[in-house]
Amino acid sequence: MDIRKSPIQDYTLKPVVGIANTNFDLVEKCHAVLESLNVGHHISPTQYRKFNKNNKPQKAIQILGLKRVQRFFDVFGEHVEKQAQVACVRMFINRRLSVNRKTPYGKIEQDLYQELKRLNQKGILRDYTPNTQVA
Repeated sequence: MDIRKSPIQDYTLKPVVGIANTNFDLVEKCHAVLESLNVGHHISPTQYRKFNKNNKPQKAIQILGLKRVQRFFDVFGEHVEKQAQVACVRMFINRRLSVNRKTPYGKIEQDLYQELKRLNQKGILRDYTPNTQVA
């Protein structure tokens, strides 16, 4: 989820799906498939991760917004590895599309956002990393 400032409320939550790869031909093929299936997306005009000389240049596709991400999940949702995150984002999208767009976020949306943050957390990286997982 992407968090942005909003004139209506303190923040705006927007679902985001990102596809990145160092193989530019593969990214272009993904772009062609998304276009043929009418999935709205943006392909990065610049190369990501060029800031470190050891990293290969990388291109990315970004799918941003309720309806675009919903369309992506309708087409590819069952093929995404992280099904718990997909279900959480789908519930958020369905909830937001069922209310007026100017309706402030309620407890349901905030709980879904917190659940998605929890699902996206990485585990313990090293022995000295504090345990952030709830038992």
